[in-house]
Amino acid sequence: MRYYTIGMAGHIDHGKTSLTKALSNVDTDTLKEEKERKITIEPGFAPFPLTEDIHTSIVDVPGHEKFIRQMIAGVAGIDLVLLVIAADEGVMPQTREHFEILSFLGIERGLVVVTKIDNVQKDMFELLKEDIHDLIGGTPFEAFPIHFVDSLSMKGIDSLKSSILNQLETVAQRKRSGPFRMPIDHVFTVKGQGTVVRGTIFEGSVGQGDRLVLEPKGSEVKVRQLQVHRQYQTKGVAGQRAALNLSGVSHEEIKRGDVLISAHSFITSDTIDIRLKTLKNVKPLKQRAPIKFYIGTAEMIGKIVFFDRNELLEDNEAVFCQVRLHSPVVAKRGDRFIIRRPSPEETIGGGEVIEPAGEKYRFGYETINRLKAKWEGSPEDHIEDMLKKHKLLTLKELEQSTSLQGNELVNTLKTMQDEAMIDKIDNSYYTLLVSIADCKKCTCERILSYHKEHPLKIGMPKAELIQELKEEYPERLIKHCLHQLLKQDEISMSDQYVKEMAFHPSFPEKWEKRMNSVVNELYTQGLQADSFTNLYKKAQLPQELFTDFKHFLIREKLAVPLEEDLFLHIEVFEKAVFQLKKEFPGEFTIQEAKSVLNLSRKYLIPFLELLDYKGITERVDMKRHWVMKTGDE
Repeated sequence: MRYYTIGMAGHIDHGKTSLTKALSNVDTDTLKEEKERKITIEPGFAPFPLTEDIHTSIVDVPGHEKFIRQMIAGVAGIDLVLLVIAADEGVMPQTREHFEILSFLGIERGLVVVTKIDNVQKDMFELLKEDIHDLIGGTPFEAFPIHFVDSLSMKGIDSLKSSILNQLETVAQRKRSGPFRMPIDHVFTVKGQGTVVRGTIFEGSVGQGDRLVLEPKGSEVKVRQLQVHRQYQTKGVAGQRAALNLSGVSHEEIKRGDVLISAHSFITSDTIDIRLKTLKNVKPLKQRAPIKFYIGTAEMIGKIVFFDRNELLEDNEAVFCQVRLHSPVVAKRGDRFIIRRPSPEETIGGGEVIEPAGEKYRFGYETINRLKAKWEGSPEDHIEDMLKKHKLLTLKELEQSTSLQGNELVNTLKTMQDEAMIDKIDNSYYTLLVSIADCKKCTCERILSYHKEHPLKIGMPKAELIQELKEEYPERLIKHCLHQLLKQDEISMSDQYVKEMAFHPSFPEKWEKRMNSVVNELYTQGLQADSFTNLYKKAQLPQELFTDFKHFLIREKLAVPLEEDLFLHIEVFEKAVFQLKKEFPGEFTIQEAKSVLNLSRKYLIPFLELLDYKGITERVDMKRHWVMKTGDE
């Protein structure tokens, strides 16, 4: 089955609703006010099956200038347009505005339908054709077939149906694979069932029981039931009009313009890079002027931001610029939009989204060239651009940020891997090889810098290194690069400290002489050394190196701590142990140790407790036994 949406467009009272009824036998004016005033206020939808395998929906949009928003919402997501012109009036103001809006939305397939032909003489038809050619000449619409019909007498309707079918044969189907997206154009409640939303499925598919996300609110909802043109179905696909009965949300929380999507599949943003094409004779548009931005079924208030001018004058060339909205909207690369002036209301132009998650850029041609490159870029360029920006992305995240989907994305990624442009880490994350190289270089540079700043330390704490690098790189990428550097023997790691392979802690060159003097003083003072703090102050060393110096002496086995602020030179300590063991090779008491070492209790007790702590001796009652051989033996 193939599913398409056909849009009606044209001036008020030119017969769009009557033509819809003639084609589908459905009256789309359902509101009481529409019946009373005989004008379309809200978009109407009618099923229009053409063949067994081609099913379409007709969207009848309002023609009155007061309902342009509803018109834009109605034509969002159409595959083919019928531009309706009444034979007794010809091309009118809203005909032109609808035509311009359709042009900006990128509609490339359609027909021009001249209605109410029973109201005019046949010799008027040639004048009507000239009028139509003046409107569509030089545009893609110029190739549209022109049909003359009368919806009441049914003249020309069968021929029009055949022509519609021929046109649809050349229209590519919307993507059913990949993420689901459906902009909402109608919200209501059904007694006993709750909240129901309607819209045209832009892409993907949806089934009963599926869980979706309502954007931009981010609410999670579940599809309880779904209908396609009042018929219950288990599944809806791209191109179909669908009504979804939702749980998890009330109808007051939803409005036209909200979008239902698969979780984590599309970007919601309030800053969007665009390529804008304006109408001829457009009034000047100043920098940061307020605008109304229409995308999908949404109408948003925002401002326009230019990077190469302070005012947009009449210009037939496309302009690369940005919109900054008051609230976020769902968008993807390539989506079409319309921009209108809020007051007095008029259409300014339209175009396509270049980057849905724009940033704040500098004013100047460098930004323009950057945006132009994004617009002209290949799939490889889009992937490279996103990986440069984010460094590390999953397949799902790449799908969301590049707007590439399915086989196109997978095949492009494979090509880039084969060409040694990207790599895949942890079986899930893609990154540029140049990002890996940059991260490794930055990692080594930071470690070397740390060694210069802290030569007394064994290395840089791994957690501190990762925290610093996280300002530039994702943590997963940093850990991957650390693992590679370890395998390549460029760094080593012990006790969560990272160091460059050839690095060994040493005294800072500037303070080397004074630090050596402290070590020598410890040796000279023997077993009754002065407090370490006093020795350090006497050497006039900087206070910020005090702790590092202490740890260095212990770690490098130049000294051993008796107490927090009492150190012995390692040779002094080992000589004392040797003397004590030589005199008492089996066991000894405190008094016997004192007789050999000639120490006061201030130094003797900490010394003996240190022997116990190191496992050299073991205290049993009032005596100590030797339990470990010393290096001197």
